[in-house]
Amino acid sequence: MSLKKIRYNSGEGLVKIKIEEDNGALIERWTIMMSDLGNWFRIMKKKYGDRVESKKDNRDLDWIR
Repeated sequence: MSLKKIRYNSGEGLVKIKIEEDNGALIERWTIMMSDLGNWFRIMKKKYGDRVESKKDNRDLDWIR
């Protein structure tokens, strides 16, 4: 699962991503092709695990369970 080389004049969009800690410290910067966005997300999910997906529970409906 690798990412494509950046091609600036290909007509495809580029995505620039900046990852920071909650205190503002820079962790990583990425520039990827738009078509590689799904692959990039899978790579980050493997790298960071549960930190990638937020867990939002609807506590109003806890009484149903």
